Amino acid sequence: MNVYFNVAGANFCVNFKEKVNVPRMLPSFGPFWLKEKPEGDIMFTVMVDNDLVSMEREGKLLGDFDAGNFNNVVYQLADGTYKFLMVTHFPDEQLKDQQNVFCAMQPTPDFREVKVSLRGSAALQGFGLNNALMISYAYAGSFHKMVLMHASVTVCDDRGYLFLGKSGTGKSTHTEQWLKYIPGTHRLNDDNPVVRILDDGTVMVYGTPWSGKTPCYRNLGFPVGAFVRLKQDPENIIEKETSVVSFATVLSSCSTMIWDKLTYDKICDTVTEIISKRPSFFLRCRPDEEAAQVCHAAVTK
Repeated sequence: MNVYFNVAGANFCVNFKEKVNVPRMLPSFGPFWLKEKPEGDIMFTVMVDNDLVSMEREGKLLGDFDAGNFNNVVYQLADGTYKFLMVTHFPDEQLKDQQNVFCAMQPTPDFREVKVSLRGSAALQGFGLNNALMISYAYAGSFHKMVLMHASVTVCDDRGYLFLGKSGTGKSTHTEQWLKYIPGTHRLNDDNPVVRILDDGTVMVYGTPWSGKTPCYRNLGFPVGAFVRLKQDPENIIEKETSVVSFATVLSSCSTMIWDKLTYDKICDTVTEIISKRPSFFLRCRPDEEAAQVCHAAVTK
């Protein structure tokens, strides 16, 4: 069973060994679901079968990352390819004596083909596939001048503004201030938008099926207005960043595997081109109306 999706203008396929209820398994993907095979290129294909990838821990451990409700563990196998294991922090009756591993994925070096195996409850399997698709998209997209970013995005006057920063810095809160105090503003995504450089050089930001705790799954795209790095502060002060600082600001918000030279170099090249075309700012701010007004005035000037 083949199911096709389009996110940020890029098509991808999920191949299930058996027929599944796609809306139930991947509820946030509804706006991105293609009802038939697209005519264009398929950026990557994810094959889903419980016997495709071993759930065993093997190879060289590259990283063990806490992602909130689960850990994403990455190994490098003897042939140089990677294996990702997702390990839940919560007990699941169907994962007894299985070290809480509920998803295993193994991509080719260019992420054009990805094998995924799932186990555990239906909800846990859907969660695992959702994250496997997000990882696959992030790194397959690196070959097409696309980056998946950790950001909250508001749209004002048909331009997208990306608010960047570590979790807890107030990205969503600042977005809420724009929605409340800046007329005509709406939210595009609240966690993982895609930024893409089109063939004509336009830098675009798109909604995705991945929006964190805020259900905002919009199949829309807008030219990027600016990037804004946030930091909580008693004052509301904004300044434009230099090129060197802009590079660090944008790159640090992208999904990357620094140990994988192939995709990391591609992402660095894309970020270099992005910052040559669109500005970034550093906003020290309070969570109030003045912060939204100060930011809006600077980035839309």
